[in-house]
Amino acid sequence: MWLSFTLFGQSKIFTAVRELQFALLHLTQQVDELFAAIQHAIQGKLSVNLINPTTLHNIMQNVSLHLPEGYELITGTRAENIYLYYSLITITLLGNIHSIKIVIYVPVKL
Repeated sequence: MWLSFTLFGQSKIFTAVRELQFALLHLTQQVDELFAAIQHAIQGKLSVNLINPTTLHNIMQNVSLHLPEGYELITGTRAENIYLYYSLITITLLGNIHSIKIVIYVPVKL
């Protein structure tokens, strides 16, 4: 049996291999970012890779709406201050075989 590869066929194979290599590289980077985020979480620190700034901003706005009277968030809910919460918040991970939950401890002031 003769295998005949044309220049076009070789080019398609090369392109497919390059696309697979790129996809694997991208997956490897995402796994590394997730691993780093989990390592931060184990230390009680919140990572941007775990909860992005937009999501954190939405969480902080919801928290501020449910605070008891007289309490407020330490740096407010303005979007430009959201990065301060990454250093102020402490977190705990709770998990089982099916899921992981993130408990966020948010500093408040009277």
